[in-house]
Amino acid sequence: MKLIVAGATGLVGTEIVRQCLQRSEITQIIALARKPVELHDEDPTFKLKSVVVRDYGEYPDHVRAEFEGADACIWYLTIILPQSSIERLDKPRRILMSLSFRIVVVILFRTGNFDFAEVKRVCQDCTLAGFKAIYDSRRTKPFHFLYFSADGTPRDPAKKPAVLGDYQVMRCETELMVLKFPEEYPNIDICIAQPGVIVNSTTLSRAMVAAVFRVINTFTRAIPNIHREELSAAVLDLIVTGFDKDRVGNSELVDRGQKALKTTKGRSQT
Repeated sequence: MKLIVAGATGLVGTEIVRQCLQRSEITQIIALARKPVELHDEDPTFKLKSVVVRDYGEYPDHVRAEFEGADACIWYLTIILPQSSIERLDKPRRILMSLSFRIVVVILFRTGNFDFAEVKRVCQDCTLAGFKAIYDSRRTKPFHFLYFSADGTPRDPAKKPAVLGDYQVMRCETELMVLKFPEEYPNIDICIAQPGVIVNSTTLSRAMVAAVFRVINTFTRAIPNIHREELSAAVLDLIVTGFDKDRVGNSELVDRGQKALKTTKGRSQT
């Protein structure tokens, strides 16, 4: 399987690429990002090709050539707060930034760095442009396209939430746009992943947040959350085994990810 990972240098994208390298079913990885992918020295990279784009809305011929023959794509893009803005935040707010993309959006609103038009362009225009570029280069057999959204995204754009209403409606509209791709583009299978808060242990502050959620999860799952290793394993399992529904929520992603990680660990020990 030849897999395209869009947003490959992000927190989750990097982990997806790392796990791709460990899966024998995936024979080629196109890591699409605005800078080269950096992995640990011990990670095997013989089947990895890092493809850099200036903008996710523009795909020159040499980039499209790398898409040729792809079987699937995981589309994961995030909006990152400029480093200068991060440094101006106090430590508690910087820790909150590690919780989820939705919390990042809240901070963007409060610090005056939120450009809604740009976020909408990345979420909608760039997704459509990237999908079309990949679709035009695909094989004739069914193509799997997995789009990352978020837990709690409304299903009806006419029902505007009280919190981050415009943003939530825009995310809903983006999901509906993606789900309609098969109506215009034949031989396409679509799935939308809807994770909750994504936790990880890549830094001390993030490890502290992850530890807090581990304690909370012992008593309740009222706050949907998932570790980035579980999330990455879950979406790769969906890509490899196929989609049986158009949306996969946080709880199913957790279950699927945990099972996939156990299977992978078992293979490595045999």
